[in-house]
Amino acid sequence: MNTRLPYVLPLLVLVVSFSGTMFGQDSTKAQAPTEVSFSKDVAPVLDKFCVTCHSSEEDHPSQLFMDTYESLMNGGKHGKAIVPGNSKESLISQKLSDEPPFGKMMPPPRKPRPTPEQVALILAWIDQGAKKN
Repeated sequence: MNTRLPYVLPLLVLVVSFSGTMFGQDSTKAQAPTEVSFSKDVAPVLDKFCVTCHSSEEDHPSQLFMDTYESLMNGGKHGKAIVPGNSKESLISQKLSDEPPFGKMMPPPRKPRPTPEQVALILAWIDQGAKKN
């Protein structure tokens, strides 16, 4: 039996723990995300993928309209689409997932879907407080 193994294992754990620092990764970048803008980042995604059906000019069964910040924040028949500061509890993030808690995922499968990066922007905006910026 190798008697050096008990001494090598703690050293290996220590090296792996600090590997981010050792390889020049800045852990503060993950902690301080760039502020997401509703008008510059979120609204264009909603306009492209959601507003065609969720417009106040359309008779959508959910009664959720996304053509203005105010109508989006008002929510619809199923409640608030946006819970500022909590993307996991926001209906919009649940409906954008592959397995929503009710109904179909949005946009419906036959329609173009936002990219994962676009969805991440929406979720980040919600988590940052869903400001009208």
